[in-house]
Amino acid sequence: MSFGELKKVEITILADNNVLRPGKFLAEYGFSAFIKAVGDEELGILLDTGCGEVIEHNMELAKIGWDEINYIVLSHRHFDHTGGLIKVLEHTNVPIIAHPNLFEPSFLWVRNRLIDGSLPFSRTQLEEKGARFYFIKDTLKLMDGVAVSGEIPRVSFEKSPETFRLEDGKFVNDPMSDDMAIFAKTKNGGVVITGCAHSGVINTAIKAKEVMNNIYAIVGGFHLIFSPPERIEKTADELVKMANVLSPTHCSGAIIHGEIARRDRNKLMPVGSGVKLTF
Repeated sequence: MSFGELKKVEITILADNNVLRPGKFLAEYGFSAFIKAVGDEELGILLDTGCGEVIEHNMELAKIGWDEINYIVLSHRHFDHTGGLIKVLEHTNVPIIAHPNLFEPSFLWVRNRLIDGSLPFSRTQLEEKGARFYFIKDTLKLMDGVAVSGEIPRVSFEKSPETFRLEDGKFVNDPMSDDMAIFAKTKNGGVVITGCAHSGVINTAIKAKEVMNNIYAIVGGFHLIFSPPERIEKTADELVKMANVLSPTHCSGAIIHGEIARRDRNKLMPVGSGVKLTF
């Protein structure tokens, strides 16, 4: 089946750790983006909801109406991507696309301690607010030119993240199979929008290239904030080979920005809460 092509895709960052310049948009530790896919029809996708502290405020400032959202897509189950879901459900009850592992507990190793990173609401709580869940593992095409990635194979040098789940009363490594991204294709090439890229941003790009044939831009969390320098350097090497525009957000960390710029400063496009990108 042909993937198809969009006339354009617009990405508005609604929640990020940073703002590019002082102003009215707010930042938080989390990620959310509104994606407007324009083809023969228009489709609005809310990718993640951040922690929930800024999404309503930034939606209003960005002049995005809740009725413009056709789907909510959750890139994975962590609180900094799902914490705003209850607030979003006060405004819309469109279908929510997520992985079947959405409600499994998840623990993160952060600064030498284990913290609970799980989705902060139960399925019952969300469904009482009108949530309608559609669980997927495979690539799901939403319309010509745009799809949810489904599970992302681990084929590159990238290791599993420092995340854990409980199994028989013991903490074991959790490969975060629920990690997904959005793929959108324009005439310039494929655009990849990640949440945290727990699968590895290179692994995500490899799958995107298989689905869309080429990549023009990668926007979103690259999950390198706690990675050793050698991994960040190797990732930067690969990223500048794979895409023309690179916009790390949220969990990417500061170092990857410098490493991309050192290799090709023209490919780095910094973003933050309130920034709108059009491809």
